[in-house]
Amino acid sequence: MSQCYSEYMYNELRLESLGLQYPDPSVFVTPQWPFNQKFFIIYRLLVACGFIVWIVGDCIYETRTFFKEHTYTYLIYATNWSFLLLVLISLVTATCTLYYSIRSGECLDRQTFERMPTALKVQWFLQNLSYNSAIVVTVSFWSYIGILDGSEILQTPMSQMKHTLNTVYVIMDVLISGTPFRVLHLLFTVGLGSIYSLFNAIYFLNDGTIMEGRHYAYNLLDWSKPEEAVVTCVLCVVMCIFAQVVLYGLYRIRFCIFTKIYFGSECEKPGSEMQRIIDEANGPAYQTIDDHGDVTIYPDEEAH
Repeated sequence: MSQCYSEYMYNELRLESLGLQYPDPSVFVTPQWPFNQKFFIIYRLLVACGFIVWIVGDCIYETRTFFKEHTYTYLIYATNWSFLLLVLISLVTATCTLYYSIRSGECLDRQTFERMPTALKVQWFLQNLSYNSAIVVTVSFWSYIGILDGSEILQTPMSQMKHTLNTVYVIMDVLISGTPFRVLHLLFTVGLGSIYSLFNAIYFLNDGTIMEGRHYAYNLLDWSKPEEAVVTCVLCVVMCIFAQVVLYGLYRIRFCIFTKIYFGSECEKPGSEMQRIIDEANGPAYQTIDDHGDVTIYPDEEAH
């Protein structure tokens, strides 16, 4: 068992794991679990519609209440960058799931794809960015930002909901969908965080005003106190690492439960047929859709 997990981590930390290639693209548009693919499509569409309604309402509320009708100020906050990414990925996953489900007809599995489509590479990239940043935003808010920063905008029920339900959705989706996660993909979010920090510093240096005459979004990112701001940035990098480990852990737990239920083994010794399937595709079965939309699991033919 320990040797098995050691090999997992060895594979995760290889440079190749930083890329966006995957041997079975169908896992990005199907659930991990063998339920009706039509239900999964409906789930994706409902989530996308819900996020659109939510962000429109949130933007209108914060603009009218705090930003004096200056809508662009909404984009000064890291929380809203993360929120926008969640809205975007919900639209992308809904579109890709619907498109590939219709295109594939009755059978949506690894044989549907000759290679990893660019659209699914973009989806995977955005999922890592949005899901990781959502966890970082939630942990940051409830551990220190929401406590140390008394800004009115951060203390409203809408703000608290936005800093909580984002991660609730992420955890739920990771446990439902077939999407894999890679530890090294944390570098995507670290890059995004670096871009935000640079943007925040430039905005401050150019005397950009948010509200109450402040030139910064968060008290802990006040660049007139550079040491405090730098420490905050470093903490965010640490939380990016933590968030990606959480995502990877949830993904492995989900897959091991699936394997245990349908194959009676969580992890077999390296070199076994089951282990080969796990290593190559992180999915021990094909999923096919019958005329009624029901999903059926078929073990890899080579495993017989």
